[in-house]
Parts: sequence; C-alpha cells; structure tokens
Amino acid sequence: MRRNASIVMICLCLAIPGYATSVIPLSFEQLVNESESVVFGRVSDVRAQWTDDRRFIESVVTIEILRGMKGGARESIAFTVPGGQVGRYLNVIPGAPSFVAGDLAVFFLTARGARLPITTGLTQGIYRVRRDAASGEMLVVPPVAEGAGRIVRGDLRRKPVSLVTFEGSVRAALRLAQVRPERGRGTVAGAR
Repeated sequence: MRRNASIVMICLCLAIPGYATSVIPLSFEQLVNESESVVFGRVSDVRAQWTDDRRFIESVVTIEILRGMKGGARESIAFTVPGGQVGRYLNVIPGAPSFVAGDLAVFFLTARGARLPITTGLTQGIYRVRRDAASGEMLVVPPVAEGAGRIVRGDLRRKPVSLVTFEGSVRAALRLAQVRPERGRGTVAGAR
C-alpha cells in the first residue's frame, strides 16, 4: 500500500510543470550594445509591489543618476527586478539582484515596451561600485555571472577597475559596434 502511494506521489510531482529562468551569459560588448541605458547611480528607493496579475512580487528600484554612459541624460530612472517583500509575503528569486538605498553601481538597463526597464541579463547588468579605502577612488567590481566559462582565481577580468577606466570600456564597446555591426542580425547565422 505504501509503495503504491509513493508511486502515485512521484507521478503527481512529475506531472506538475516546473518553471525556471535561464540567463545566457553575455560578453561585455553584448551587454553594452543590448542595453538601452548604461548609467552610474545611487539607489534612492526600493519599493516592492505585486505584478499586475498578482502572481509574483517585483521591486521597483529608483536610482539617482550620477553619470550617464549610454542613453538619454536624466536625473533619475526607475527599473524593476524580480522578487521582494509585500507585507508577510516574500518572493526570493535566486540570482536576481537585490538593492538597498545608498547602493552604488553601474546599471545596464533594457526597455520592455510600456513597462519599466529591467536590468540586462539579470545580475550581469549590475556592476557594483565601491570606494577604495587607500586611494579614495571609485572602483567598479564585475559581477560573478559575467561571461561564459569558468571563474578562475586571479583572472584579470574579475579585478576591480576605476570608474573612469570602466566608462572608457563602455565607450570603446559602443565605438566597436558602430564600426563593426553585429553579424547575424536579421539573417540566418552563417548565411551571407
């Protein structure tokens, strides 16, 4: 009897659909070029709310723009990230970025029609910024999810760089895209 009940439970679990989010790793050039805006800013407000269909909770993050690197110049911008807490309900999305007021970062944002923008590539579109204790310089720290392949100790791509150097990298990626348009857009890959 227990065996039959166990088999029925296993079959029921297999019949229930599972939902997952997969994020394809983007190169730095793809991250820059697929983003509508790239800005350095300070988080001024984080407010969780139910989605329109009331199935999930999302957080609306408002940032004060300190420096624009791509896109139109504004004083502030709001975007959404999945997850948050509304009342007693907590929605935690593994891999989704979380913020508190005062956080400094470079944000890569992608528009989604009439809705608020989202971060490009989930956590790939968030480069946290911290002040170096010794020099006082603002340093940009790459996200762990950046790029394809293994994470290697001592990898130079994982070292923090100055905000000025990082901004130069963003501008170089934009210039490279203008000189060499992305292959395969609108055509079958490999077709000429």
